[in-house]
Amino acid sequence: MKLQRRSFFRRLLEDTQGQSAMILGVSLLAFIGMTGVVLDVGRAYTARQELQASTNAAALAAAGVMPNLTAATNNVTLYSAMTGEKNAKPDLTNVSITPTYYCASSMTSKFGLGCATVSGYANGVNAVVVSQTATIPSWFGGILHVAAHTFTVTATAAMAGGLNTPWNVAIILDATSSMTSSDSGLQCSGTQESCALQGVQSMLALMYPCPAGQTCASSTTPVDTVSLFVFPPVLTSQAKDYYTCPTTTPTIEPYEFQNVSTGTLTNGLLNLPYTSTYQVVPTPLGTSGGTVAAFAHDYKINDASTLNPASNTVIAAGGKSGCNGIQAKGGEGTYYAQAIYAAQTALVAEQAEYPGSQNAMIILGDGDMQASSGLKADTGTLNGTGSGSNKNSYAYPSALGQCGQAIIAAQSATAAGTRIYTVGYGAKTSGTCTTDATYSAYKGVQACTTLKDIASSPDYFYSDDANGCSSPNQVNFTQLKQIFQAIARGLTTPRLIPNGTT
Repeated sequence: MKLQRRSFFRRLLEDTQGQSAMILGVSLLAFIGMTGVVLDVGRAYTARQELQASTNAAALAAAGVMPNLTAATNNVTLYSAMTGEKNAKPDLTNVSITPTYYCASSMTSKFGLGCATVSGYANGVNAVVVSQTATIPSWFGGILHVAAHTFTVTATAAMAGGLNTPWNVAIILDATSSMTSSDSGLQCSGTQESCALQGVQSMLALMYPCPAGQTCASSTTPVDTVSLFVFPPVLTSQAKDYYTCPTTTPTIEPYEFQNVSTGTLTNGLLNLPYTSTYQVVPTPLGTSGGTVAAFAHDYKINDASTLNPASNTVIAAGGKSGCNGIQAKGGEGTYYAQAIYAAQTALVAEQAEYPGSQNAMIILGDGDMQASSGLKADTGTLNGTGSGSNKNSYAYPSALGQCGQAIIAAQSATAAGTRIYTVGYGAKTSGTCTTDATYSAYKGVQACTTLKDIASSPDYFYSDDANGCSSPNQVNFTQLKQIFQAIARGLTTPRLIPNGTT
């Protein structure tokens, strides 16, 4: 019988041992490749979300300080994902970011957010587009010749302004004799008081007194209401002199307390007598029992108009041609605490009239308090005076620790929900608040730090830096008009808006 022989190569081809190992090996490589791709895609998605989040933050940070475009551009970089900045991430490399500012007309027509005038922008600005690009290196993408992913994301934000929660705003202005001086910080041409009033006018121009489409003077649903206060106080019967033409200055009154012996902050006996007032526009009502005036919302004819020259508020703020408005006279020194308590009482009454509104207080002055003969107690002995047990007491009302008393009054208002802004106008960093040198709740405090501590937050403290008093906002605002405009916009908040908004 003849034996069949198979060649070596045929036997090799017909041998099936170990094929499963080869298939498993090939499958394992494919599985590892697919896993790598999934991990890379997931990592890229997460990194892209991080990039978008930082772009949103940069846009909001820029919008928050607009229309100061220098500060806005600085904030874009600060909140970017670039190396060393606030939102830097190790997954994001080769980061670049660019802001573009423009006027979104739809934000004006729908929300009343006007476009601020800025040099180089013919239509003004009220919005910013931030575009940020970053590279995300791949872990496994090299297998498929994809070494990295590059993404570009965009965010658009509108600056603060437009429709928001209604506000009741009490503006307290220094009307002491120091405000009769010519401005030394080149704020404007005129006295310091007139420069302060120009700041108030710029703020009123950005506020919203009534709903869109209504005539503000006849509207029964006010939005932002305003009242003007001055210190020292004046005769209530003459307060209207500030909004008559030609303007005359009312009789200045002392910082008077009805009964120090039995008075408290709630029983009214530490208030001014009703013949005197801090609140000058609108003029307080009533001569006994006391009824504070409702705040005004007629300072514009309608929500989108310029200031209304027929408004007593505008006239007192110097906004009517031929009328001087509030004038400084002084004569009784500077003492804030009682004015703060009076303004807070008026704000609480206004908020009760319009539930859902919020309260704000703006205090402009140099922060130095050292009234002496201007403090008067009708009944009892004022703390910090005389020879009795209260001789060294700085408890309100007192001739001692006057800056500390103002801080405590402001903290009480802040605790009750009022947002307090302070504007240091010529405030000094030393040699001030002499009544706080020895006896005070804030012993040794100075004018500049007093204003900072009166504000509800350091971010709500502004200063013109005329005498070295700096605030956290110093890099952005030193001019009074800028400061009051920033406060007006601060009553609302910047917001993200859809990309492509025109």
